[in-house]
Amino acid sequence: QKNRTNRDVIVSATPVFDSDQQIKIVVSFSRDITEMLQLQEQYRELEREMQKYTEEIKILRQETQNIPGVVGDSQQWGDILQLIIRVADFDVNLLFQGASGVGKTMLAKFVHQQSDRNRGPFIDLNCAAIPDNLLESELFGYEKGSFSGANANGKVGLIELAKDGTLLLDEISEMSLNLQAKLLKTIQDKTIMRVGGITEIPVDFRLITASNRDLEEQAERGVFRKDLLYRLNVITIKIPSLQERKEDIIPLVDFFLQKFNDKYNLKKTIHPLAMEVLMEYEWPGNAREVSNIIERALLTSERQQIVPDDLPEKCRMKQSPLRLENQACEKSLDEMVSAFEADIILEAYKQAHSTVGVSKMLKISQPTAHRKIQKYLRSK
Repeated sequence: QKNRTNRDVIVSATPVFDSDQQIKIVVSFSRDITEMLQLQEQYRELEREMQKYTEEIKILRQETQNIPGVVGDSQQWGDILQLIIRVADFDVNLLFQGASGVGKTMLAKFVHQQSDRNRGPFIDLNCAAIPDNLLESELFGYEKGSFSGANANGKVGLIELAKDGTLLLDEISEMSLNLQAKLLKTIQDKTIMRVGGITEIPVDFRLITASNRDLEEQAERGVFRKDLLYRLNVITIKIPSLQERKEDIIPLVDFFLQKFNDKYNLKKTIHPLAMEVLMEYEWPGNAREVSNIIERALLTSERQQIVPDDLPEKCRMKQSPLRLENQACEKSLDEMVSAFEADIILEAYKQAHSTVGVSKMLKISQPTAHRKIQKYLRSK
């Protein structure tokens, strides 16, 4: 019980009987246990912290510390990065919207890196990758013995692991309405309760969400909570597809080419004709597809230079070697060949920046490279 001074005490009472077995006196002993209860709570908190850090170390060992692919030359991409830099230090919720593969996770990591929370953990969860009945325990954790099959020691949830850092919930539209309600309460109260727990645990994290669906349309249909949407989209950043920002294709190809050359200890380059094929491809899989195709081409090519034949057939379907559809046969064969050669020479010069580089890239002599560069620069 608590006494008048709000101290916690345990009172033990022992009766003393007389010869007639009547209570003569009662001897009471009070023991102050305030400090003991405080120590017990500190111990429980220490246990939670140790468990959190153990789980965090496991995740950090599995995650790369680099943020790949933050490259692009388009105005849209530059505007997105500038907006991120402006808002990164403001601890507001961000919502990234865009098609699969456009780089939502990578940009969320960029936000984390640019923010004041960059010394804390970055925790990433794809809500579509985990069954709904398990998602709650992944997010909020659970106490030991809370359900059949649970870890004997309980488990720290990802929200706790994100303490002082950033939590990314990708494909947030796949979360059930019941779990959305619990997430909303966490955002409002900054506390969580583990599955099977009775104690609220304070949490401090920055929330970033991402979706390839239109959440406003989802909310109108009643499959996403409007009140949660208003909490999530304090700042919404829409990422256009790669098809809408063609200028970013070459930087992305160069980035992934260098990345996989380093990974596999190779020194392969890409032929201007192959780059032209990639520029004309529509990239439905966006940056993720660029990574996949470049890695495949680099590993399967028998040459030191990736040529169009090394690329998947789907990339080459719209490519006509002489681009007859554009020429409409209005020019002679020599004129079309000359125009085709001009494109190759000038693209090679754009990449190599010198006649020596062009001669090596196209395997021609330097005087020939110099002569053709001058010829086609004048004609342009």
